[in-house]
Amino acid sequence: MKTTITLFLSMLLLPLGVFSQKAESQYIEWRGSDTIANAMVWRGIDHLMNVEREKAYTFFEAAVAQDPSLFAPHVVLANFSWGDKRKHHVEQAKKNVEGKNEVSKLYVSLLDIDWQESDAADKRSAIWAKMYELAYDGKFVHFRYAASRKDVKDQIMELEKLAGILEQDGSNNGHVHNMLGYMQYAEGNKDKAKAHLEKYMELRPDSYNAYDSMGEYYFNEGDMENALAYYKKARMHYPASVGATDKIKEIEEKMGTKKE
Repeated sequence: MKTTITLFLSMLLLPLGVFSQKAESQYIEWRGSDTIANAMVWRGIDHLMNVEREKAYTFFEAAVAQDPSLFAPHVVLANFSWGDKRKHHVEQAKKNVEGKNEVSKLYVSLLDIDWQESDAADKRSAIWAKMYELAYDGKFVHFRYAASRKDVKDQIMELEKLAGILEQDGSNNGHVHNMLGYMQYAEGNKDKAKAHLEKYMELRPDSYNAYDSMGEYYFNEGDMENALAYYKKARMHYPASVGATDKIKEIEEKMGTKKE
């Protein structure tokens, strides 16, 4: 009896965390039952995180055409659309998210925020924080949560944390290096910014945005020759890139050279 009482009392002194387990992480329920649509969704997510909007739009649009029951692609498509097209995607996202988990519903709730409201950024940040609380090991959520932080230093800290997690599990973290490049540049750390963007090109040599980002780096530095060279590489990897094409035109006009 004495041993039992002693053990019981000692257990009362243990931290509560020993007995309470962290709730299982949720994830945005991007996929459905159609394997073809799911493959398109995966490609869409990859291009979305790498700021390759034209390709992301194409894959997500094809995914919802293949599987009309999906909701998450409609969120992305709504953010890329205007007018009746946006209204359609918002309605579909809200309809199809019914019965899904809380993280999925929070993702769709981002569509209710008016970008013109003065506190829109705060509202979005609060939603991503809640999503990250529930989906603490979700790589997409973590990435967007990091980007939603108000302070650049907080963004960098979260992105560096995510970069380490992705590297440890063998995932490509090029998109994280891309954003870190921009964040470090914003902080005036140009050498670190350039190193991250070079790493991005190394990890994603076929990504047109990797060259676009480096082009922007040199453009901001006033080095038009290198900027033009990298924007042309971006266009070479994806001729339909509107951003690269527009920038090439702008630089060539500044330099007084003819468009190839």
